[in-house]
Amino acid sequence: MDEKITRMLEERRFGDISALLYERPSAVRDLARRLETAGIDTRRGIINVLGRFGFDHPEDVYPYISNILETLEEQPELKSEGACALGNLVFNYRDKSEEILPILREMLKDEDSFLREDAAGAIGNIGFKFPELVEEDIPHLITMLYSEDDDEREAGAQALGKIGINSPEMIHEIFPRLVGVLEHAKDASCGGIISAFGALGYHYPEMIREQVPRLIEYLDSDNPVAVKNAVMALGMIGMTNRELISEAVPHLKKLADSPDREIGLNAQVAVEGA
Repeated sequence: MDEKITRMLEERRFGDISALLYERPSAVRDLARRLETAGIDTRRGIINVLGRFGFDHPEDVYPYISNILETLEEQPELKSEGACALGNLVFNYRDKSEEILPILREMLKDEDSFLREDAAGAIGNIGFKFPELVEEDIPHLITMLYSEDDDEREAGAQALGKIGINSPEMIHEIFPRLVGVLEHAKDASCGGIISAFGALGYHYPEMIREQVPRLIEYLDSDNPVAVKNAVMALGMIGMTNRELISEAVPHLKKLADSPDREIGLNAQVAVEGA
């Protein structure tokens, strides 16, 4: 066992552990093995770290997914953290996605709204890559759009938005409801919906026409995630209908000089396409 990891776990320095994994990915094995004997709070922290690191480097964490599943079976109260981690880890792998979907579907029907929201997020990640695997979950996600809870509505919309990025035909009919949810969604949690608007606008430009001014408003958001998604969405719409985003071009030109490299490059591409 790595004494450095032992010390950081004892001191609950999970941020430092995460940084260590990026410096030394081989430490994942040691960290994953700690799930076998750690207390519940430490297990919760380890699962969160593995999920965040696994999103960027799934190939390093993929061999240890069984460790997470075994932990969830032993301690169901960690399902929320497990859903978030597994959703980050498996969405690039069809076999593992199929393996955890039954767990996520059980959570999607749970009485606890937080579990439903976490399950929806994980299902949305899987549906982004393998939309056919989550087709049966679409009705449950749509039901969430009508919840009285703001967070649950946004979670359902985010999941459907992610699925719709590569499969817009799957959310074509619920577009009006997504518009309604976006009207009250926080900038920090609207990225998936905005991206879906871009995908829908690419395939069905007239459907999205009335929403373009709203997408332009997001270009001035204080939240960089909202800005990035709005830039990409407008760029996608402009690929098939340049006239639709003509009013956005001045804003996109300014963002092309953004210090945020991702925003700048996507804005430049959007301007050139327009």
